[in-house]
Amino acid sequence: MSVTTPQRVLDGKYRLEDRLGEGANGVVYRALHLGLKKSFAVKLLQEGSLDPGSLARFRREAEALGQLRHPHVVEVTDFGIDTAAGDVPYLVMELLDGQTLADLCRARGPLPVEQALPLLASIAEAIDAAHAGGVLHRDLKPGNVLLCPGADGAWLVKVLDFGLAEIVGMGCEPPGEESPADGRLTATGALLGTPLYAAPELIRQEAASRASDVYAFGVIAYELLAGHPPFRGSTRDVLDGHLEGAPPAPAPLGEPLPREVWEALQEPLRKDPAARPSTAGDVVRRLRRAGRRGARRRWWAAELPRRVGLAVLLTALLVFAGSVQSWPFLVRIDHRVQDLRVRWSPSRPPDPRILLLTLDEASLEDGAPLDERADEIGATLTRVLDAGARGVAIDLLLPERWSEAPGFSDLVLRHRERLTLAAASEPGGRVVGTGCIAGLTATALGPEAAAGLFGFVNLEEEEDRVTRTGRLRFRDRAGTLRPTWAAHAVRGLETPVEMLPNRFWIDGRIDGTRYARISWRDVPATLERRPELFRDRLVLVGGDFPEDRHAVPQRSGVLAVSGLTLQALLVDTIAAGMPVREPPRTPFVIAQALLLGLALTGLLCAPRLRPAVLGVGAAVLAVFALSFPAFWWAGWIFPVSLPVLFVFCGVNLVLALRRWLPPAPEVSR
Repeated sequence: MSVTTPQRVLDGKYRLEDRLGEGANGVVYRALHLGLKKSFAVKLLQEGSLDPGSLARFRREAEALGQLRHPHVVEVTDFGIDTAAGDVPYLVMELLDGQTLADLCRARGPLPVEQALPLLASIAEAIDAAHAGGVLHRDLKPGNVLLCPGADGAWLVKVLDFGLAEIVGMGCEPPGEESPADGRLTATGALLGTPLYAAPELIRQEAASRASDVYAFGVIAYELLAGHPPFRGSTRDVLDGHLEGAPPAPAPLGEPLPREVWEALQEPLRKDPAARPSTAGDVVRRLRRAGRRGARRRWWAAELPRRVGLAVLLTALLVFAGSVQSWPFLVRIDHRVQDLRVRWSPSRPPDPRILLLTLDEASLEDGAPLDERADEIGATLTRVLDAGARGVAIDLLLPERWSEAPGFSDLVLRHRERLTLAAASEPGGRVVGTGCIAGLTATALGPEAAAGLFGFVNLEEEEDRVTRTGRLRFRDRAGTLRPTWAAHAVRGLETPVEMLPNRFWIDGRIDGTRYARISWRDVPATLERRPELFRDRLVLVGGDFPEDRHAVPQRSGVLAVSGLTLQALLVDTIAAGMPVREPPRTPFVIAQALLLGLALTGLLCAPRLRPAVLGVGAAVLAVFALSFPAFWWAGWIFPVSLPVLFVFCGVNLVLALRRWLPPAPEVSR
């Protein structure tokens, strides 16, 4: 409630009406401007005579305050000296209705960081604006901050009394007395400001500076967050605390401030002025960042276990779905990717020990039909083996009539350990090609040795009719494992196949066009002139006809090659130890699950989803890109379609889940 006082007119312009309050640097009245008929707040700073130097200083400081315009600074509209009352300086300010920050602190105690920061930000704007205008406050304290009700229910902050401590030369009250304005201890001697908020350099009687105001602002921030100033007790205790003591860590309501906020709060309270933040706004920015970091840390502590659990659950569901369900379209995608790897990989020369003898149209056009050439072919191949060949493998389903040919029978009986013949299993299960060993030849060999001559030439084409894989063994109707033609023929290269996996990828890096080849019609002449060409070679004999073509991935693309060339690629791949291989299933699934779990955890925990999604997408592309050199140099085939599908499904599930999960607090820069 205002206190009436006898009406008094200042300089014939302002009639003092109500006494609004009293502070250490003057008395405040409500005053009516007689000309404008508008009310203002008038502060009578000090009664008594002022020397000319003090009057000049007052005018200089008052003019500076009058030029200070800011939404959070109480506006000084006029100033003067009331000579009628004995040279009393006065300032005229806008009239505001509200309570001081000191009143708010007493009424509500410590404020949460999120409530204190808007008040501190407004005070900091006022301080920095004044500093930019060359004005120091010198007496910052909660009693000099007015909180006016705003239209939206928020406080409108106004900082009072900029520069008045210097104008009136505060500090004339006895030590230990309390100021009626805010109930706080005042200083002694020439100390400018209240001890509770005084910077160490002011206590040491050094000049005030911007850093002094930043220190006082730090004390105000401490009091808002802690509920009390950092140093309390007698005047001497307070002064000693500012000079030498470390402010205690606040624990409002028994709960310590977040570690990050406490670290930021100590920065404006440093004893060395140069070590403090340069502006009050910088203090607020650091506190705001610290508050958000603290909120982020608490969010992590609460949300991380839950989100990791969700990521593990999603990963388990996706991996389970991928393991129990066959997805043909994914297989097709992986095959296309593998074809690209082959196409972009460095080529590899074929095994020089493999020699192809091709029965083409040119070889057959001048001679008898194949059915009638058993003796000729048998005798020629006997000469090839006698020339030092490691073995001969015939990639032809030989007719039954050959069993009666002495030349072919001689080849079989003399070189059965180095001979491979072709058999095939038809869709109905009937085996063809074995009829070429019958009669006396079969009797001489015995059933087991006769059956041991054959390997199955059946191939496994994919849905797109491209052959990418081969086998070492097939299981017949009786459940017995029978070797494939390529697995049987590779014995001539002394390659152990017992420990190799049954199913394997054909090494498309082998350039199938570079195998050494001799047309059948040129074989006799070659045996006469250069028999050494056959020495230590595995000789593969087969047809090369336009109607017998098979698509295989090669560096120049998916090519149509002869059946003999395809079998040569199978033999070459086996002889090289099957260098093209997939990772072991169990470790790969485990690694895939771990990476997927990490990706989903990152997506669930990332403060911002877009960068996280882009990061996961980049990681998927990187894995896809790295799968190419992994194949080129090491022969590893990493499936990419299923991991990509997992990531795609996982991202969509995460997008749905994040709508129901609390977002992470933002941390400003």
